[in-house]
Amino acid sequence: MKLNNHGLGLKYLILYSVVIIIAIFFIVVFSRQAREGLGDVFKDSIKGNITYSTIEKNLVEKSLAYIEKYYKEEIGLGTITVTTGNLLKFQMLNESDLITSEKDSCKGYALIKKNNGTLLAESYIKCNNYETKNYQSWRIGE
Repeated sequence: MKLNNHGLGLKYLILYSVVIIIAIFFIVVFSRQAREGLGDVFKDSIKGNITYSTIEKNLVEKSLAYIEKYYKEEIGLGTITVTTGNLLKFQMLNESDLITSEKDSCKGYALIKKNNGTLLAESYIKCNNYETKNYQSWRIGE
């Protein structure tokens, strides 16, 4: 690059502007994907605090993502049960996502319903030292 009395010139100004705009675009896209991809479990694990409530919230989040990605049928008025076994099988959850900070291992399910066109989910878990109220073991084949 050769400088003259007129500065860098319009050609270099446009080139640098395009490079900066492309960089900003990639930063925005990747930061958005990272923010959406990092669920409650990851955020709380950074703090070292994975609770039963965190596992329940993450189960709801991952179950809704599972339905959106894999369930091709119309839900209608029924209720769909998504188990932690299914989420593990389809790699929507890891085994470590189901263990609290106190090393209590959990399993469970989420019930998915459609209400006015919106999917709603409720999660139920059973751990060694905790069980969600109204947990139904038959839903996961116990």
